[in-house]
Amino acid sequence: MDVERHPVWFMRQAGRYLPKYREIKGNMNILDVQMNPELSSDITVLPVNELGVDAAILYSDIMVPIRAAGYNVRIEEDIGPVIDTPISESDVGLLHDFDCRRDAPYIIDNIALTRSKLTDDIPLIGFSAGPFTLLSYLFEGRPSRTFERCKSIAASNPELWNEAMHGAVDLISDYLNTQIGAGVDAVQIFDSWAGLLGQEFYSKNVKRYTKMVFSSLPDNIPKIHFSARNSGMLGEFAGTGCSVMSIDQEIDLSEAINILGREMPIQGNLSPEIARTGGDAMMMETYRILDEMRGVGGFIFNLGHGVLRDTDPLNLKRIVSIVKSRRINE
Repeated sequence: MDVERHPVWFMRQAGRYLPKYREIKGNMNILDVQMNPELSSDITVLPVNELGVDAAILYSDIMVPIRAAGYNVRIEEDIGPVIDTPISESDVGLLHDFDCRRDAPYIIDNIALTRSKLTDDIPLIGFSAGPFTLLSYLFEGRPSRTFERCKSIAASNPELWNEAMHGAVDLISDYLNTQIGAGVDAVQIFDSWAGLLGQEFYSKNVKRYTKMVFSSLPDNIPKIHFSARNSGMLGEFAGTGCSVMSIDQEIDLSEAINILGREMPIQGNLSPEIARTGGDAMMMETYRILDEMRGVGGFIFNLGHGVLRDTDPLNLKRIVSIVKSRRINE
């Protein structure tokens, strides 16, 4: 599709850096807010109205279907998802049994209400965790960067690993296809920690399951893949069947294009830390990225990861203004 300028949106753009978000959320638990379609839809459209971004991303959390499936998960401030008793072999069946329409109908209502609050020219992006990232929380019990239990299970009990990963595929495929059926225009898989695994483990134990998820989705829906620390892994990620690659700030855009080819659209990769810092450094980096992508049609301006919570919303508004003022061929 021919476009005059690069579209722009931000991962984690509906979040606690926005004063209005904090007002809407109040003292409610984040997972409880996401079970309220009216509040969730208001939060989803908030950055579109306040920042002027070109897309809305569904206000939800990668743990929403996990809790809806029956796992005892909570979100702890400054830690993230916590499961007091990591799952064992007897718990895997809950993944297979998940039915979004039955177990999380508020997601469907959120999408319907959000669509009614958006103009027709603003796409709505749905999302889910990737199979490994989802299981990493279930097996480890909390965020990890070493994934010792995951790696131990994959090596010592491949039957359990395979069963759990197939369960994750079933859950994620149902979750995303339900979102698509309800009206989202694109989906993104956040396999956020897959880039920490290394090419050998990822290729042997993870890649084919992510590919199963993407292959379960309609061909005409844009499918975005994101992982942090994706330098050195882009070739593997590109083999999952995604149609857009979201890249973090640790890899040069020119290198990403060389690896992926010009036919693969990419999204990224302004540092969230620079977006938080603002000022001349942010503006110069924004212009540098736009200069580097001059003439490249398949590019979405985004951050290399999610918006940091102490980011000034005015910084993001400034980025949006700059991106919208620059034509692709200028």
